[in-house]
Amino acid sequence: MATEKQKAAMGRLLENNGNVSKSMREVGYSPNSAKNPKILTDSQGFQELLEQYLPDSMLIKALHDDIGEKVGNRKAELELAFKVKGKMIEKKHIFAEIEDIDPESKAHKDRLINEIFGE
Repeated sequence: MATEKQKAAMGRLLENNGNVSKSMREVGYSPNSAKNPKILTDSQGFQELLEQYLPDSMLIKALHDDIGEKVGNRKAELELAFKVKGKMIEKKHIFAEIEDIDPESKAHKDRLINEIFGE
């Protein structure tokens, strides 16, 4: 069951455009706790609040309606909802420079790349 502090943080979270740390500080979490927002977002009470106020079915319906009707631009709201629920994966670019340990060994480089990137 969600605590009053978790409920307050949820309310502030939407007003703070998904900034969990800021929301935590505003409702009385310590600065150290606010530096690690997973303390809140991974808690069972907070997950229950998310499911109560942002159920997957609502998000899917909103996305379906938006695609089907193309009325208004709800992209920002939908992205925020998916982000808050931890269901948005942000694209990250990874650049790596691999030194030639054995310049003759293409197989060795290929194995390193496979280990790093899972290709």
